[in-house]
Amino acid sequence: PAHTDGDVLVHVPDAKTVYTGDILFIGGTPIVWAGPLSNWVAACDLMLEMDVDTVVPGHGPLTDKAGVREVRDYLAFVDTEAAGRQAAGIDAFDAARDIGAALAADERFSSWGEFGRIAVNVDTVYRSLDPQHTTPDVVEQFRRMAELESATPGHP
Repeated sequence: PAHTDGDVLVHVPDAKTVYTGDILFIGGTPIVWAGPLSNWVAACDLMLEMDVDTVVPGHGPLTDKAGVREVRDYLAFVDTEAAGRQAAGIDAFDAARDIGAALAADERFSSWGEFGRIAVNVDTVYRSLDPQHTTPDVVEQFRRMAELESATPGHP
């Protein structure tokens, strides 16, 4: 699992095409409900190894391997940054605020929509590193996403 427990990739070699379902969000921030993020990074690596020209994402326009790399880079960055903050004992939501600020300043990701999803993504990293981590309920997760969206002026 990456995005959810039911993730699937469909590779059509003759068409040099891969259908990614919800594993790829192009132009928008992915949301990692299931994780761990390392599974999603591995799925991106698998797509990058395929002989494909066309990538059909679950969200956003058609892309190519450059789009896959961009999503992979985002996920790897979040995974590394969240793991460091978790090891330092920083609260998951505080870590999400901090990592979100770094992402907002990064031109690769600053134009992506649904910016507040970083709250869920960081919490997923914390949960994967510590099975005792208490994940907020869905309503609280959405409240946190909305708070981060409203706290980032000028962000789409």
